[in-house]
Amino acid sequence: MFKALIVDDEPQIRKGLRTIIPWESYGFTVVGEAADGLEALRAAREQQPDLVITDVKMPGMGGMELSRELKAERPELQVLVLSGYNEFAFAKEAMQYGVADYLLKPVDPAELTRSLERVYDQLWNGLQERMQEKEKAGRLKDYFLNKLIRGEIYGHPVQEALKYEVQLIAESFAVVVISIDRYGEFLLSLPGEEIGWRRYAIGNVIQELLPANGYLFDVSEQQFGVLLASGPEEKGVCDLLLRRARSFAELAAESVARYAKEQVTMGVGEVVRKPEDIRHAYRTALQALEMKFYSDAEFVFVYELSSDAIDRAGSGTLPWDDAGLFPAIRDGAEDRLRSEIDRLLVPLYGKPIAKDTLKFAVVSTIIRLAKMTEEFHGEWQSFYTGKFGELERILEKGSLKQLNAFLLALGLQIAGHIDTLRTRKMDGRVREMLDHIEQHYSDDLNLKELSKLFFVNTVYLGQLFKKETGEYFNDYINKVRVGHACRLLKETGLSAAEIAERVGYKYVDHFYRQFKLLHGMNPGEFRRQSQRPAADPHSLI
Repeated sequence: MFKALIVDDEPQIRKGLRTIIPWESYGFTVVGEAADGLEALRAAREQQPDLVITDVKMPGMGGMELSRELKAERPELQVLVLSGYNEFAFAKEAMQYGVADYLLKPVDPAELTRSLERVYDQLWNGLQERMQEKEKAGRLKDYFLNKLIRGEIYGHPVQEALKYEVQLIAESFAVVVISIDRYGEFLLSLPGEEIGWRRYAIGNVIQELLPANGYLFDVSEQQFGVLLASGPEEKGVCDLLLRRARSFAELAAESVARYAKEQVTMGVGEVVRKPEDIRHAYRTALQALEMKFYSDAEFVFVYELSSDAIDRAGSGTLPWDDAGLFPAIRDGAEDRLRSEIDRLLVPLYGKPIAKDTLKFAVVSTIIRLAKMTEEFHGEWQSFYTGKFGELERILEKGSLKQLNAFLLALGLQIAGHIDTLRTRKMDGRVREMLDHIEQHYSDDLNLKELSKLFFVNTVYLGQLFKKETGEYFNDYINKVRVGHACRLLKETGLSAAEIAERVGYKYVDHFYRQFKLLHGMNPGEFRRQSQRPAADPHSLI
């Protein structure tokens, strides 16, 4: 949502503008009002709106002077001028200040909404351009910092760093690795553009919190890195820098949850004294991050506190007796299956075991389950597609809680699969899915959840859906939802934001983009073309 500020010295006009336009339908939210230019200038500096709609004639500072001041401070800000004066001089002056549009009072609602659509497109394009410029500028710095943490800088790292505007003259250094907890879910349920926006939001929150001598950079699609350095005048500050790094990590995790509405996990590495040893700080940060697997309730892990546990992980033995899983799955006894999985995993909480040891045990169990499926003449090869890759991701970036859920889902899928093979009622799965989608299109539908409901492997279900319908699952869901949105636009007076929510979109911007992609126009244009506009004897203002 872009932010809008309404400026007019007449309260009724401000109220009319705020209430008669369905702002959210056009991608805006009104963040404030002002009665004159001076008040608007203060509000704009505080609220940082993307759009200001202002009258021309106001006491104190008028709309033209306000436009000039605002555009001088923030050239990307969009301004719409409303005026009761149909004079070329006013319009010409407005254009000189870079005003987006000049509308005459009384304002025609249709004309204003068309202007809002144009402004939205300009803001959207401008935001994308700024993101691309920022990304381009950051790529070189990311390139250098990634080479630095991997020990691939040859020669003098301090001098090399200056080329990328990185200062490495310091007493000590620390590295924090930040991992997006739900990144795997993003890949399953979100388009690439939405994933990019969420990463961008998380990065912005972290960037705002960076202390002096701090650098944020991309490590991978799922992870960010932060390099922290003590000030060049500070001596003997390893302990101080470690405390700062931990405080930063705790504040960043809390802020990302609060402002970006996402959960991240932080690994704080060992503090080092030389730039050449920053790679060690990075490696120990990754080791600290691994502790997340065994402690799902915490979100900040410090190497100094967890290194002993990590070092001991290789010496532990794994008590793993999976014999009870098989009769529970054969009988389709979910409660019994849950109990058996808990019995396997509960002893591991707070008692780290080497990942390779755990992986060998789980893989052995999966292979035995595959053989059990063969007993019922099941095509286990397609059924198990993607399972080993999913297990790898859980062991690398997940937690014991996720491993528990993985084993439970696998067990329930196999139980359902076996039951279906017994009764030979495999026909019509996709038709059942389509009926379910039609009845529950407003719910949070995704292949992962439907695979549980229909007892089919997620990857295989996606392939089957594409084969039977000729469409990808997410594309089909969007088509169904937009189809119902069209019906509501024709038959009701609901706003686009209300319709978006009713048909299952969490974000009105996403609905707006999908609608335009499928129909070549936004919801407002579709409604105007579908319904003959009723004569309105009253103007907006």
